[in-house]
Amino acid sequence: AFAAWLEVSLPLLVIGACEIVLQNADILVISRFMTPTDVAIYFAAAKTMSLVMFVHYAVGSAVANRFAALHARGDKESLASFVRDAVNWTFWPSLATAIGLLLLGKPLLWLFGPQFADGYPVMLVLVVGFLMRASMGPSEFLLNMMGEQQLCAAVLAVTALLNVALLFALVPTFGLLGAAAATSVSLTTAAILNYLVARRRLELEISIWSSLVRR
Repeated sequence: AFAAWLEVSLPLLVIGACEIVLQNADILVISRFMTPTDVAIYFAAAKTMSLVMFVHYAVGSAVANRFAALHARGDKESLASFVRDAVNWTFWPSLATAIGLLLLGKPLLWLFGPQFADGYPVMLVLVVGFLMRASMGPSEFLLNMMGEQQLCAAVLAVTALLNVALLFALVPTFGLLGAAAATSVSLTTAAILNYLVARRRLELEISIWSSLVRR
């Protein structure tokens, strides 16, 4: 069933490629316009702050099969409830991790060398995008498990292109903060678009705010 396999797997390949772009384009563009020292400072700050994203991927990997099972059974009520749980499991630990990293940010960066503490503002900007992504829970996993992998791939493709465009527009003028802002805006855009796809195509509320309202 090659055609069926390709229809499912090709969007997943695009998603993986776009994730790689989102994770590395900022470093590549900074290296084009700025010094190796700037690259090192940004890399240390960005990768330290990106520890927040481990929660997102860990929860998504753990719950993806349950999304598929509930969808296959047609149990919409249980699916909606489980999605709300997954959003909470993603957002609140991500928020706690972000707060911890920001509190310890300068000492952690200083471990790389005294000048690396200059990257702390980068962490403050990036955390906005990371938390916005976490506020929608493991949305990419949800869309992929429920047959919306093509729209998920489209969202991430748009996000990756936006990220590259913003990086080239902002880095020459604003430097490291411009790179962080470009990535943060791109992640926020992806989160909002995933929210719209889940709401309109799946009739599911995936934001942390909708989860709080239901409480």
